[in-house]
Amino acid sequence: MYDTFYDVLAARYDLLQSDMDCGEWASFISELIARYCTTASSPRSIIDLGCGTGSVDIPLALMGYDVTGVDNAEEMLQTATAKENADKVTWVLHDITDLEMDYQTDVFISVLDTLDHITDADVLSRLFVNVAEHLLPGGVFVFDVITYKHLAETFADNVFYQDYDEFLLLWVNEFDPETEINRAMLTFFEDDGTGKYDRYDGELVERYYSEEDLCEMAARAGLVHETTVRRDEERFFMVFSKKT
Repeated sequence: MYDTFYDVLAARYDLLQSDMDCGEWASFISELIARYCTTASSPRSIIDLGCGTGSVDIPLALMGYDVTGVDNAEEMLQTATAKENADKVTWVLHDITDLEMDYQTDVFISVLDTLDHITDADVLSRLFVNVAEHLLPGGVFVFDVITYKHLAETFADNVFYQDYDEFLLLWVNEFDPETEINRAMLTFFEDDGTGKYDRYDGELVERYYSEEDLCEMAARAGLVHETTVRRDEERFFMVFSKKT
């Protein structure tokens, strides 16, 4: 059994993301790095902001990158470090909005709409500044964010229910088109082995950021927009570089 909602979420996170091909995501990110990163480092270093359970970090490390995964959720990192080849990644427990680094890196990444969970635009703007300060010249920041259509039409004010082998998930969603804030109220029901269920409730909050919003934040931080890639209707990827 679990102590908190976040223990349950961390333990089940990969299953909830089971439609994601982590190796394919890592390959796609590697392609963007190869195309837009001009640093001369070998191997190139990557810092993943909000690495979660490390699903993308480990494949990137196996490709030869020097990967550091940063997350402020201890439960997520515990799940990450228990995985095969987890020792090939450096794991750091820290708030990604308040980085403390005494070195620069070739690449920052942030995937699975991690940045959307930073609902204060001023805080996100400061993160861009911090990224710019700690990127090597020629380095890149690669991330994805959720689309407005996915929030407003797929999530909207809908209710989702999923019956897994070991638990039930009830998801009550609320999207406010005025504030562009999305609230996902999640309830896990875990079988306690006696025919009864333990209940865990929690809320995940995200904010929609447009491509224009993100370009403005990055420009103020001194980063240059290289490309935006819309792979599907759920998320779009953006790449920003540091020229000097």
